[in-house]
Amino acid sequence: MNTFAQPHIVVLGVSHRTAPVALRDQLLFKGDELGSFGDALLKSGLLTESLLLSTCNRSEIYGVAPSQTDAEALRICLEESWSAHRSVNPLSLREHGYFLFGDDAVRHLFRVIGSLDSLVLGEAQILGQVKDAYQIAVERQWTDFWLNHVFQAGLHTGKRIHAETAIHEGAVSISYAAVELARKVLGDLDGMTVGLVGTGEMGELALQHLHRAGVREFRVFNRSSEPAQRLATEFGGTAHSLDELSEKMSGCDIVISATGAAGVVITAAMAREAVRHRHGNPLFLIDIAAPADVDPEAGKVENIFLFTIDDLKSAVEENANQRREAARDAEVIVEEESARVSSWARGLDVVPTLKTLREKYRSVTEREIEKFAAGVSIEERARLEAFGRSLLNKFLHTPSTRLKLLGEQGQAQRASYYTGELFGLDERISDYEEG
Repeated sequence: MNTFAQPHIVVLGVSHRTAPVALRDQLLFKGDELGSFGDALLKSGLLTESLLLSTCNRSEIYGVAPSQTDAEALRICLEESWSAHRSVNPLSLREHGYFLFGDDAVRHLFRVIGSLDSLVLGEAQILGQVKDAYQIAVERQWTDFWLNHVFQAGLHTGKRIHAETAIHEGAVSISYAAVELARKVLGDLDGMTVGLVGTGEMGELALQHLHRAGVREFRVFNRSSEPAQRLATEFGGTAHSLDELSEKMSGCDIVISATGAAGVVITAAMAREAVRHRHGNPLFLIDIAAPADVDPEAGKVENIFLFTIDDLKSAVEENANQRREAARDAEVIVEEESARVSSWARGLDVVPTLKTLREKYRSVTEREIEKFAAGVSIEERARLEAFGRSLLNKFLHTPSTRLKLLGEQGQAQRASYYTGELFGLDERISDYEEG
């Protein structure tokens, strides 16, 4: 039996590493249900503090387990509560979930925040997602002393990783690499008109990245009108049939082609005609389809700049290698910051002893001041009290500092025992009075 001697940070979760998409979707914390489930967890008494995190790749319950809680029993109860809330077989959660506590839970959180556990290493969104989840928990008063400290330390860790490593730099997806390439060649994309040929996943991702980069003029070309209209509506663009591509391509500054067609979609003749109507302005063609959508001969047309998926793949692989190297530095930061939290938590074991020590000698100081303050002026009494506080702080500084250090080193019980013996913390104040 693994019983927590003091309150402990715990996490129960599923992620892209452990669970299939279907199960992750079933276990998502959605809308108003998130609030009701978080409230229910605290009312049940299973946790004294809690926080719920849901992204497209993970759902996790963070919490503080009360002291004297059996770890395995807590896991079973949390699994049953979560499963019942989402109408999922608890055995599925047991098979595909993970349960961590103490230092392991803290380290896991810091790796999540640092995007070291993300589907795409170094993706930048997770820091904001954790920050939002923490804000919700704070507003609903789910967090307190423990989780507030740990999540604030975690967000600090994420900021350190972002500032001190290159883990977030460079595109590591083809769609994002296409956008980064356009930005590198053209500079600010604000005011550009982008044509998207095809409405598959890669094309939609490219639109998302372009929209974040400031593009607001989109033309979506597709054989089927319904998916083209959906994307056009979502991003504030216009939908067109594939037959209109030849006519309207000249109005685009960038054309990204990502269809699943078996043959060429953009011919050299189409490219030549489009650039003829652009009055000397270049046209950038980015082909992220496999097989290729754009005739290679189109790249030889004057004022046409053609980039293919092979160009992007080499950049993506180089960037991925750089991120993997940066991840090693990020892991060092995670270890440093999680060690700080661990040290802080161990130091808390001596807090009751510190409070008793200070309270005892504060009482002694106040009694002694009372003896000598009789009949003195208000000003003299104030000086006596200030002198007493100053002397008390100086007297207790060294033992307090040493006691905290021993607590952080994992010797809290031993240090508290000897402090109690040396300073007589179990004795009455009157035993220290003369006469």
